Amino acid sequence: MASIEITDLVKTFHDRAGRPTRVLDGIDLTISGETFVSVVGPSGSGKTTLLNIVSGIESLTSGSVRLRAGDRDAHVGYVFQDPRLLPWRTVMQNIGFVQRDRSGWEERAHHYLDLVGLAELGDRFPAQLSGGQQQRIGIARAFSVEPDVLLMDEPFSHLDAMTSRSLREHLERIWLESRRTVMFVTHDVTEAVQLSDRIVVLAPGGRIHEIIDVDLPRPRRASDQAVAALQAEVLARFEVLEAV
Repeated sequence: MASIEITDLVKTFHDRAGRPTRVLDGIDLTISGETFVSVVGPSGSGKTTLLNIVSGIESLTSGSVRLRAGDRDAHVGYVFQDPRLLPWRTVMQNIGFVQRDRSGWEERAHHYLDLVGLAELGDRFPAQLSGGQQQRIGIARAFSVEPDVLLMDEPFSHLDAMTSRSLREHLERIWLESRRTVMFVTHDVTEAVQLSDRIVVLAPGGRIHEIIDVDLPRPRRASDQAVAALQAEVLARFEVLEAV
């Protein structure tokens, strides 16, 4: 069983004059098992900084972060805001590039391409794909390395509403099959409610304001009455937080 264990995490940046700004302030959070957790919050609440520290892209000031899978370090996958495909490589070559010589990757690649509805595009180059198709390739690539933990940084933020809705459905379908431990950063409450088992709300200053359990049956659609009702409730809390 994979887990993300964040204990008393603090991150401080300094400006050119050496003045400190604390962007994460004592974060305590554990994400474990077959769970999908979204992190939301107003601009400047430290969402992406938190994800970058968990991934190892940024260092922490104090506290600790541990990513484990049983008695070993967890194998981590990452989905970025943009798909970051190499333009001179085909879809299959892009997926193969991150495999580190792991056997059977072609079969896994075809499997996840099929799940995102792009099984026939393995020989295409990124320039021949739409933005939504490229992001689906990025999701398939991340799952194909069979990570214990999957980190996702606003992967649908640059896409139009219809494409984002379609990709949420693809992502939920893949997650229901794979059941990875997921930490998903988003500014979109609709995404958080539709995809998550728990929603972590960060407040300005980088503190956990509240954690909301999402106990709704899957699969979910944004148009489902229960999803829409919870979305309205979370959005109302979010708006109060933004107004503080």
